Formats: sequence, C-alpha cells, structure tokens
Amino acid sequence: MKNKLAFWIITSVLSLFVIYALVSTVLMPVMTKNPLPKATQSAPEERAKTGKTNKANKANKAESNNSGDDDAIPDSLVSNSSKDARQKLFELRKKEALLHSRLTLANEDSMYLVLDFVSNTAILEMKGVRLHECHILDSDISNSIKMFHTDALLNWMAEPFTVRHVDATIPKISWVEKIAPKDSIEANKAMVEPAPTKLGDVYIVMDFNRNLRLVIAQNEKPDVEGKKLISAMRWKYSEIEIRKSIQSLTKFNREPAMPQISIVLPKSDATILYKALPVNLKLILRM
Repeated sequence: MKNKLAFWIITSVLSLFVIYALVSTVLMPVMTKNPLPKATQSAPEERAKTGKTNKANKANKAESNNSGDDDAIPDSLVSNSSKDARQKLFELRKKEALLHSRLTLANEDSMYLVLDFVSNTAILEMKGVRLHECHILDSDISNSIKMFHTDALLNWMAEPFTVRHVDATIPKISWVEKIAPKDSIEANKAMVEPAPTKLGDVYIVMDFNRNLRLVIAQNEKPDVEGKKLISAMRWKYSEIEIRKSIQSLTKFNREPAMPQISIVLPKSDATILYKALPVNLKLILRM
C-alpha cells in the first residue's frame, strides 16, 4: 500500500513537471507575443540623398497643419489620454510609416510588393505605379503582429522588409528547349509548336529580415503531384519547429516562433506575383 502511494505521488510530481516544462518552453513562446526587431536606420549616404526630400515633406506637413488637413494630428490627440485618441494617433503613425516606406522604394528602379490588409489586396508596384493588383481571399496573421499595438510594432514596420530566402513549388523561370533544324526539310517537318508547360500548383515561403515569414498559397485545390509538393514543403518547415521544441526541453529555453503572415490568392495571381517579383524583393505592410 505504501509503495503504491509513493509510486502515484512520484508519478504525479513528474507529470506536473513535464507539463510545466511543455507549457513554459514550447506552448507559451508559440502562442504569445513574439519579439519584433527594430528596423535598421538609413545609412548616412541615404540620409544625405533624402535630406532635401525630408525638408520638403516637413514644409508640406506645416502647410497641411495650417490648412486644416484631415490627416493632421489635432492638438486634442496630444493632450487627450483617452483610448480613442491613443488609437487614432497610433493609426496615424502607422500611416506615416507606410508613406515613408513607399517614398523610399519609389526612388529605386525595382518592383516591390505591398500587402494591404485594410483593403485586402496584394499590389505589385514600381516607383509608386501599380503594375498588378490582386484580391487576398484569406489571410492569417500572427498574434504578435495583429494584436499588440505598441511602439515595437511601429519600429518593426518603419522600413521596407528585404527578402532573405525564398522556397516555392514552382520554378521562378520556365523555358522550352527546341533544337534548331539542320535544313529547310527538317524545318517543314517541325512546324508544330511544342506544348506549353504545365502551370504547377503554387505554395511559396518567403523569409524576410527582422524575423518575418510570408506564406502565399493558392485558393484552388491542387492536383495529386502538386499536393505532394505542398505537403512536403509544409512538413519541412513544421519539422524545423518541432525540432526546436524538442531541443528546448533540454535547455528550458525555446526560441520564439517567427511571426508569420499567410495569404491565399487565386492560382493565376500567385503565379504572376512569384514570377514577376525581383530576386531582392522588398515588402511593405499596411495593417
């Protein structure tokens, strides 16, 4: 009887210890707020180039304040500490960060991607001109991005994001190989054009600087081959997170999960975006 009681006491204590370890090192870092790194400051050369622009912007802001522009921050927001006033001030600061990022990329000769979760659109732009726009059918955003309206979020979104690694189920560039005929007789025999390549199912994972991951999936149901490729890629990244969780049980310190944004687009739009985007892609968020 005493042995059974001791056994159950020891088992209960060990079970509570394991549960505590799992919750504190695995579940909590994943489910709760993740740290958001600050945006890097512009280099001295870039600040010198944009000095005149900044002065012009300050002058425009002063004129808009004097003319009673709707985007200007009223004095009541500065002095009023109510929840509504703080929320409106926060939204204005987010809008300022968005305009600053767009102005920065408008001075570059490269396309960039804008994810606008206010209007649920993904926009391919170059120098402020919209080249392609598609509707976001569904989206999922990590809690550390959508639920915590703090200065850390503003600092995180203050500059455009730069891609570090891209993984996709479709090739970036596709081509058809055709052997040139030796003479006109062979050329007449080979008048039939080669069949176009199959449009594969789309699943894209993009890792950006400042610890951001963007996942783009198609809305259409994939075929058998595409389903295998998509499942393999999903398992690849899930395996990495599982490995981190297992290692954390021995170190009692799990790395925070990477903040992730997942969007669902029509297959054609997802293919166009992936093939059109430059290698050194830059991303702007509007939330």
